[in-house]
Amino acid sequence: MKVIELNVTQSDGTNKAVPIELDAKVVDLSNQSIVAVDLTELDNLEGLEKLILSGNRLMTIDLTVLAFSPAIQTVDLNSNNLRILDLEPLSYCTNLVHLNLSSNQILRVNLAPIAGCKNLEYLNLERNRLVNLDVAPISKCAKLEELNLLENPLKRLDLTALFSCASLKSLMVPKDTRLISKRKFEVELLNPPALNELIGKGRIEFSQE
Repeated sequence: MKVIELNVTQSDGTNKAVPIELDAKVVDLSNQSIVAVDLTELDNLEGLEKLILSGNRLMTIDLTVLAFSPAIQTVDLNSNNLRILDLEPLSYCTNLVHLNLSSNQILRVNLAPIAGCKNLEYLNLERNRLVNLDVAPISKCAKLEELNLLENPLKRLDLTALFSCASLKSLMVPKDTRLISKRKFEVELLNPPALNELIGKGRIEFSQE
């Protein structure tokens, strides 16, 4: 059996090599108290579809190798200690469907690379520390069905770009966040279902600013 090895450091200071079969489609390193991991060797897994690192103690992570993982569909980094995250490598992940960044300490994140994820259906940023967020790049994600921004200290959120997300069925935003849009709606049924729901509740302020 041919394998690669991923080098990880655990919270007790232990360094170990985790063997991964070369034909693996799923790499699951969840709940292992990992504080650091070198993902470089994943470049050798041509069929990698899922990378799961949830429930660890990562403060930073280099996702560069994912730019060379064309089959990747799921990236799950929830429940870590991430503060700043560079998503640039994901701009090459055109098959990415599921991105979970919830339950971290993310202060800011540039979503521009997400514009390249044409098949993205699920984006979870719940329970972070985001005060500002530009969701404009998400307008390119025509297949996006769910966007979760709950439990972030967002003061204001411009939803204008999301009117281009025809498949958006679920948009979860903090109740105290001021929601605005520069786009006037004319026929509600043509709007994404999630935005129609917010319009119906009178939550979106339409302006020309």
